[in-house]
Amino acid sequence: MAALSEWKIVLIDDEADIREVMAIALEDAGYDVHTASDGKAGIHLCETVAPQIVITDIRMPGMNGIQVLEEIKKLNPDIEVIVFSAFGEMDLAIQALQLDASDFITKPVNDEALHMALKRARDRYGARKQLKDYTALLEKEYADQARILHQDKMISLGRLAASVVHEINNPLSGILNYARLMIRILNRGPLAEDRREKFGQYLKLVESETGRCSQIVSSLLTFSRKSSLTFESVSIADLIERCTILSQHKLQLQHISLESRIEPEIPPVEGDFNQLQQCVINLIFNAIDAMPEGGTLTLAGHYESASARVIISVKDTGSGISEADLPHIFEPFFTTKKEGYGVGLGLSTVYGIMEHHKGTVSVESRQGRGSTFKLELPVKTEGSEKER
Repeated sequence: MAALSEWKIVLIDDEADIREVMAIALEDAGYDVHTASDGKAGIHLCETVAPQIVITDIRMPGMNGIQVLEEIKKLNPDIEVIVFSAFGEMDLAIQALQLDASDFITKPVNDEALHMALKRARDRYGARKQLKDYTALLEKEYADQARILHQDKMISLGRLAASVVHEINNPLSGILNYARLMIRILNRGPLAEDRREKFGQYLKLVESETGRCSQIVSSLLTFSRKSSLTFESVSIADLIERCTILSQHKLQLQHISLESRIEPEIPPVEGDFNQLQQCVINLIFNAIDAMPEGGTLTLAGHYESASARVIISVKDTGSGISEADLPHIFEPFFTTKKEGYGVGLGLSTVYGIMEHHKGTVSVESRQGRGSTFKLELPVKTEGSEKER
């Protein structure tokens, strides 16, 4: 708590004798006191000296104490206002408290009552400041988490894009070739009967390849979008299918075979689809990096009725994680990858997302024998959307 000399008080009263006596008493106690003879002068003084506490009489000509209180709260709602009034003005004192005055004291002003009211005002001011500081700290931490989350997503997106370019180029080349072929055929004149069937086959191939490109691009756009957190019903089958679409070409390039073991009729979970997709993509990428010579990646999903939780697992046949590194893998910026292959945000991001979804992430690994990462999420329950 600050020393009393650091507390500025503006005292407003139209009676000079009262102002003088109260100012002497407050200054003797150690406060920095400034006085005003009416409401308007008091408001102007507040704008000039920025006090933490204002003491004002309720009955004053022109602007009364209630109006002063309202104007001060507009000027700075953190300023604590103590009002003093005669015994017959209790209704006004109650009105002042309803307008967020910190306290009221009655005339004639008793020193003990005044200093007790000042202590309460100081305590309120301190508590309010602590709450604002804590709120600001939480907002800064949230902003940092959002920045790290997006940064990690952009890293993953860059790696995805480099792989997906090849996958999109292949169907695009086919579409272009078939389109040129059909143009040449049409330039020769009307289609013969035997050519129409071939033409129809070409158009079906163009349609299917265009659809594949569209699906890949749509998945990339959804993944890259920086959107606000939206909790909704998420299908595990849809989630894993989307992640498979985005990563299948990279798996092929690395000579990694994909096995999918998704139980039918897994109940939906409550979560943000985009963030859960980021978790699974991160785990798939880590698995790919752990199998530079190729191997098998197994994506599995099942429901544990006893715990009412859905389990998504990503298993690889790669190099595994050493016992020394295992306790640190979820720490921010910890990485076992070579320079240029990662900054150590992926698993800490996964940990943060799962914590926010009231879920967990765990790992089982032995060096040289691969790793299995498990995401556990509570299933969607009635009223869960309202709770969030």
